[in-house]
Amino acid sequence: MEKEANGNTPMLHVIADRKVNLASLIPENAIDAEIRIESLKGWKKDEQIGYGAYGEVYRYVTPMAGMKFAAGKHLKVNLWNKTGKQKEDIKARVTIFLEELNLMHKISNKCCDRLVQVIGCYVNSKKLIIFTELMINGSIKDHIIDEPLDEATALKYTFQAAQGLHFLHHYPECRIVHRDIKCDNLLLTQQWNVKLADFGLAYNNLAVDSESYTMSQSAPSDCAGTPIFAAPEVLIGAKYGRRADIWSLGCTLVEMLTTAPPHADFWQRHSERAKFLFLEQARAEPSHQLQYVGHQLVPNASVNAQKLLDCLFIKNKQYRPRSEDVLNVFEENPSAPTTLVRINVANLDELQRRINEEEKYYNAYKALG
Repeated sequence: MEKEANGNTPMLHVIADRKVNLASLIPENAIDAEIRIESLKGWKKDEQIGYGAYGEVYRYVTPMAGMKFAAGKHLKVNLWNKTGKQKEDIKARVTIFLEELNLMHKISNKCCDRLVQVIGCYVNSKKLIIFTELMINGSIKDHIIDEPLDEATALKYTFQAAQGLHFLHHYPECRIVHRDIKCDNLLLTQQWNVKLADFGLAYNNLAVDSESYTMSQSAPSDCAGTPIFAAPEVLIGAKYGRRADIWSLGCTLVEMLTTAPPHADFWQRHSERAKFLFLEQARAEPSHQLQYVGHQLVPNASVNAQKLLDCLFIKNKQYRPRSEDVLNVFEENPSAPTTLVRINVANLDELQRRINEEEKYYNAYKALG
């Protein structure tokens, strides 16, 4: 152990310096004043309500008027034994994250019915905490552990998730790809309506321009999100945009109707090699790829729900429906509570016909060489 110049007292500060001061890496005014929390005085950490690769989530009692509870996500940031270059890398990543967080706060305020509200951000030397509204009914995933949802409820939640995606996909300032749609990220309000959450925010570059490309002027090609929910173009590392979320929405509907996303058994069989083999399947010739066919994935669902899945699982992203196409397939169900919807059969048939026509012309053109 090193000693002070007098040779007596251990230099404890040498050890302390090995850990980076997180607050020192954050540029001034990087966090918008509307969400910057200067002190946790009055905030009381309660029970843990979630965890993952990103960190842990706790319920907090808040000092805010009109909001007794909030969810506080403690993000994992490795601050030990960093070189100067690594410190700069952390600084760049945190800065990008905070830019995204500021954007998501603004966006969530404009679509409070379908997006979980970002309410605050606290940073000190050791931790970064993101506070959002607390969704007391948890996620859809919490409610399908033992048995699937009934089809009417699953369609309602799919419709509401599509509403949230439509808002993100057409946000005027910058089109946004969610990149991690799944039951875990569809949270339920006290009235049992869906709001989109983005627990992958810290690792995602969300903002894209009007052509569905990132603001760096190239479409994202990293395998973001959860692979088993990812669209083919995401899995193979190709450029992707908003329609990747539509594929994930299809996987999520299957999850609601069966308790598991498509081909979950594939992951169980192959265990540690599953991710590698899943990506290999996506790159294989069409005849050797995993199949995404509605009546095979959800044999107990209605024919119309199966046909909807067939539309969502179009492997050629160019012909996959947009969020507005998905919304157009639904209509209010006058024979059920006003919160439920049903499939408009005529609109679904028209969507399927259009997709088939486009694919037929594409295949004919391709055959001509």
